[in-house]
Amino acid sequence: MSNKENYWKNFEDSFQNLKENGFIKLPKIDFVDFSSHFLHISKEMKGKTFLENGISHNKFLDEIGFNKQVKEKLYNFAKQEFKYEGKVSDEYHVARKVIPGNSKEMFRAHFDSHLFTFVFPISIPNKDFHNDAGQLIFFPHLRKQPQSEFSNLISKIWYKQYASKNGLEKLKKNNKYFIEYFEDMRPLLFLGNTFFHTNYPVSKSHETTRLTLLAHFYDPSPEFGVGSFLRALRNR
Repeated sequence: MSNKENYWKNFEDSFQNLKENGFIKLPKIDFVDFSSHFLHISKEMKGKTFLENGISHNKFLDEIGFNKQVKEKLYNFAKQEFKYEGKVSDEYHVARKVIPGNSKEMFRAHFDSHLFTFVFPISIPNKDFHNDAGQLIFFPHLRKQPQSEFSNLISKIWYKQYASKNGLEKLKKNNKYFIEYFEDMRPLLFLGNTFFHTNYPVSKSHETTRLTLLAHFYDPSPEFGVGSFLRALRNR
């Protein structure tokens, strides 16, 4: 049995922790060449900060064994625990690349539209070199699962008041939060639409570009709901 088959063998055993805590960290992926993937993905992205459904992105997922079987386990969990009624094929992949000194990609706090979000670290600046290395700050279970598109929209608008450095400091005072640097190269899986999150900047004095791959699964909103509208807006 190959390493990638072993990696996902007992994936579903962590689902209860995911439901209770709002997130789990997966084991380190130690059977791929991250430097090679970084070069291929960066070449495909060119100067972009975001790239949807890139060919190199999908090649990485294939290499780590993120296959139909893994997706079906996640899909069954979505149906059983969150009453998801959509398609198993509902997925949305984004590569996110932040060069040192990019001040635009920071503190843009939000909830995802999808039930599940994976973060796969590909290239991560050294957190010990400077305080700000693009680290992720997140607040699990900050809101309940939206019961309608209206409640989904209203709560997203409400929490936008915290989408700044000062806003996050206010939110941190009375809410449980975590900060993840990904220096251990362990992927993160979280409940996207109840999980308020954003990134700190990557200090200009860093030499390492930060590259992560985001894999989103199962948007419970209607086909032309809030999530699809926001994705279309971002990709204009």
